[in-house]
Amino acid sequence: MTARRLNPMLGRHHPRAGGQALVEFAVVIPVFLFMLFGLIDVGRLVYLNSTLSQAAREGARLGSVEASYRGSSDLACGTAGGPICPANDAALLTDVTGAANRMMAPFGTVKSSYMSCVPAPPDGTPPTGSWTGSTCSNHAPGNVISVRVTAPFVAITPVISQLLGPMTLAGSATMTIN
Repeated sequence: MTARRLNPMLGRHHPRAGGQALVEFAVVIPVFLFMLFGLIDVGRLVYLNSTLSQAAREGARLGSVEASYRGSSDLACGTAGGPICPANDAALLTDVTGAANRMMAPFGTVKSSYMSCVPAPPDGTPPTGSWTGSTCSNHAPGNVISVRVTAPFVAITPVISQLLGPMTLAGSATMTIN
């Protein structure tokens, strides 16, 4: 049997080892926190983008139902179980914006909302353009309503928010008017 030798370094505390660990921690923690909060910001960005798309779909769904009743004098308008009949484009846009805002609960309200009612394109593509107007003159069944909503995004990570600044995200949806 061999004799065991004791290592004089084991069990002894070296004062420099604690300082080295502190320096390593001081170098690594900012990088770790930057990556952590950066991932949180990316998650918030993706979630806001998804929520905006859902808000636009909800606005377009409501608009597709109400657009054909715009300006209607049907006696069933506004009654229990009856259709909601917006008086004009502004009232329809208010209803569409309200539907979009109900989907935006985690983020507040949409910054702006636009709608466009046009004849259905033969190839099924949504209308293009600057999306600055909100008219629904072509509100007959079979036409399409397109809704676009926007909301601001500001990163919570200070470095990222200074680099990117506030961003405006948008979501849009197109549905056939019933």
